[in-house]
Amino acid sequence: MPAARILQEVCAAETREVALDETGRPIAVRLTRLTENRPVQIGQLMTGRLRTISLSQGGGFVELDGHAGDAFLRLQEGHGLTEGQSLEVRVVAETREGSKLPRVALAGKSKDFRFLDPWGTAAVERVEPGDETVAMAFDMVISETVNLPGGGNITLERTRALVAVDVDTSGRSDTGRAANRALKVNLDAAAELARQIRLRNLGGLIVMDCVSPLNRESGKQVRDRFNTVFRSISDQRVRALLPSDLGLLQASVEWAETPIAERLLDPSGSKSSRTVCFDGFRRLEQEARAKRMDRLRLDLPGHALAWLNKEGDELRQALAEKYGDRFTYDSTDPKSPIVATVP
Repeated sequence: MPAARILQEVCAAETREVALDETGRPIAVRLTRLTENRPVQIGQLMTGRLRTISLSQGGGFVELDGHAGDAFLRLQEGHGLTEGQSLEVRVVAETREGSKLPRVALAGKSKDFRFLDPWGTAAVERVEPGDETVAMAFDMVISETVNLPGGGNITLERTRALVAVDVDTSGRSDTGRAANRALKVNLDAAAELARQIRLRNLGGLIVMDCVSPLNRESGKQVRDRFNTVFRSISDQRVRALLPSDLGLLQASVEWAETPIAERLLDPSGSKSSRTVCFDGFRRLEQEARAKRMDRLRLDLPGHALAWLNKEGDELRQALAEKYGDRFTYDSTDPKSPIVATVP
């Protein structure tokens, strides 16, 4: 299912993009920011040296050129490589929390990366900074709870071992037998879960606690709905099992990109200082476009201003080059960024 629409929000310091399906729901996001160092990205061709072979761990460790750090290369018996050998590799999985190294494959043996481009051939629509649909999509990828189209919601909780998913039927008005009502909400939940995995760049083990009662035939329909929706928007390898006797739908999805939440949130689950600062710059740019002659002040939470003063010179320069040098930055330590006109 290639994107039906692509929204692109270009700001001085960042570009946010959202791919929407034919129903208008987001299926993928992309984010490019100034000051964000991402030396190893999915699909990238790189060179390096095979530093260590450890078949007991399933492969070897490649020291990537360009000070990009180490990556893991899966190897099997009879691979024919030697330690110290120079290699050309392609990145097949980016780094993620938990000290997970990026994973690479030999360039000549790496898979197709079509799953990185669900955008298809739809025309790109440029939108204004602060566009509501773009904002909604980026809010969704860091929200634990997502509403289902037919009512109810799913809650996704990522742990070190897996992503746990709970289904809540609150707000649904389905009629009929309990088994039919349960099947409807489970089908909606399975479809939405598939979209959320791709949207959030999740992988690994996924476990959804289905609504009961759920017999074997209904469980097969739920599993098939998950597989159908996921495979329509991603070429990542996926394996889903029939729900267990306890009603647990289990799926395994190969890792690919860094989960988008890891780029937006700090380890506590709150927006990072960088993200809060970029939120403020987006609001500042909205006001700058509306008030082209006014001097404006951006009032940031204290931790965000500290980040800006330490790492944000490039951001300030980019905004000044686009709208003129008419901005000041301060903090009364508000909960979220505030933009005000300077008298």
